[in-house]
Amino acid sequence: MEKSRNKSLRFGGSGMRGEIGALNPTIVIQFAAALGTYSEGGKIVVVRDERASSTMVANAVFAGLTATGCKVIDAGVAPASFLHWIIPTLNADAGVLIGGGHHPAGWNAVLAYAADGSVFNAVQMQELLDIYHAHQYEFSTWDTIGKIEKIDTNEYREKYFDHICKDIRLDAIRERKLQVVMDYCAGSGGAFGDAFAARLGFHHIPINNIPSGILPHSPEPRPRSSVQVQSIVKALHADIGFVFNTDMTRFSVVTNSGETLSEEYSYPLVANYMLAEVYPKGTPLVSNTCSSRSLSDIAERYGAQVVQTGPGPSLIIDKMREINAPIGGEGAGSVAFLNLIHGYDSFHAVARILEAMSTQNKTADELAAQIPRYHIVKRAVNCNFIHGYALLHSLRNSFPEAQITEADGIRFDFPDGWIFLRAASTEPIIRMIVEFENKETAEDKAVFVRGLIERGMSL
Repeated sequence: MEKSRNKSLRFGGSGMRGEIGALNPTIVIQFAAALGTYSEGGKIVVVRDERASSTMVANAVFAGLTATGCKVIDAGVAPASFLHWIIPTLNADAGVLIGGGHHPAGWNAVLAYAADGSVFNAVQMQELLDIYHAHQYEFSTWDTIGKIEKIDTNEYREKYFDHICKDIRLDAIRERKLQVVMDYCAGSGGAFGDAFAARLGFHHIPINNIPSGILPHSPEPRPRSSVQVQSIVKALHADIGFVFNTDMTRFSVVTNSGETLSEEYSYPLVANYMLAEVYPKGTPLVSNTCSSRSLSDIAERYGAQVVQTGPGPSLIIDKMREINAPIGGEGAGSVAFLNLIHGYDSFHAVARILEAMSTQNKTADELAAQIPRYHIVKRAVNCNFIHGYALLHSLRNSFPEAQITEADGIRFDFPDGWIFLRAASTEPIIRMIVEFENKETAEDKAVFVRGLIERGMSL
């Protein structure tokens, strides 16, 4: 049993993630103590989502941080974007996000944020893990133990909205009087939804915003998770619907006709408006290597360039800083705006989509019609981490006619589409994404590649 549990605990991606049981109080306290030691007993802001396990995890984080002399700022239930903003706002030394994001209900995560509000990059994470694995914690004496200060999250929430809405055409959105359905998947966004709607002046129709601790559906904002929003949009004749994961780092769109768009089109929808109306010609965009070709098509439409990097917010933000790109994101439904915060912000992305509808006098269907479409197949193939990387390398000769890129996993590019495979860093799976112009081709390629992977694991 212990061996099985250990397989569901993963380090990387700016912190640790796992099933509750494998992710237990002892491990969380040690990880938090490592962060407290790394931060030299500094000021640390902590936020969490509404999962049933998050209060337990938060208490363990508080114990590890105060034991190493940290001053802990408890900011309560709040989305990831709020933490990105409030860390530098409070001149804190680091931050902790507690929340499973897109993971299933039994999972949770403890993620480390740097003083500038960005998630820990690979170098910072390695230094933190060195302390954790060596158990080299700098514990305080009884008279220097850290304190916990709880702040008024509502007060700072309004300041956060001041910041992210400062360039939004609020007058146009308010005049349009939009009806917007928002599915928060019982996550932290639900605590901010009414205030966001009041700021933008739209009629807010929230669902799954009750903090029950139980996820009402898969937290990945994919079409299969959008059926509740689809039903409500059609029944109420709403203008648009949005589906979020539990920490508001990913979202997908449901149009006014009830079409459930792939999360792959969230970033292109925002980019299409920003390149047309906000950014100057030739503005560069940053994306991961496995996002839809729709983004490249849109960039070409406006004379812009898409610069690709590896997956995850740290790599996206680092590349945005390097080339001074104002916008970046991933095909999982994540969008970042460099001039606002150093992380993904679904609230601002939603505001931009509503702004596009209002200033251009378009429906959600009409905005979606501007996005080039491809057929996308996403699959997760179970695979032991020990074999994942070697297995991917063995597949590199499977498509001799394709152009191969191995900067992140392995990608096969064809004239009419592409196949991407990567061993996930947070789960024991190989992620497969297949995108082609033709639906049948995409489905056939996905079945063929899955067969290659499963045969490779049986050898």
